[in-house]
Amino acid sequence: MRECVFAGTFDPFTVGHRDVVEKCLKMFDRVHVAVLNNHDKTPLFGGERRAAFIEKLYANEPRVLVEHSDGLLVDFMKERGITVNVRGIRNADDFKYETNMFYYNQEMYPELITVYLPASLSKTHISSTSIRMLINAGADISPYVPAEIAEDVIAELKRIRQTEK
Repeated sequence: MRECVFAGTFDPFTVGHRDVVEKCLKMFDRVHVAVLNNHDKTPLFGGERRAAFIEKLYANEPRVLVEHSDGLLVDFMKERGITVNVRGIRNADDFKYETNMFYYNQEMYPELITVYLPASLSKTHISSTSIRMLINAGADISPYVPAEIAEDVIAELKRIRQTEK
């Protein structure tokens, strides 16, 4: 079985992320979407909640497995015996960052193969960071977050903000 891992913080999951998963489904029998915690970032949503958004999106696609992990990507991949890591690339900055990460990951997991998938032209400007800025400004995020989960993302943010008061 051909399997890959597509990992990220997905805070929130965007139409750009969805584009990468859809491309993966054309190449692989199973796509593991690994919702990881980046300890250099302060996410809007907890890891389990981020995973739940993506699970809802792919509820009818048995070839997509969504899992949350607090560990390293290479450990996640080793535990499952998966060697293919898919990275979405929007621009030269992404390529530089991902290539540096590849070298660290390969040192820890020599069997690792990283596949870079360029973003579709219409999605090169979309990033979770920008979406979080739009959310914080109260702007419409519907063009950037899959329609199936956009309302859930907004409702969860409202719930979080209410509990913070």
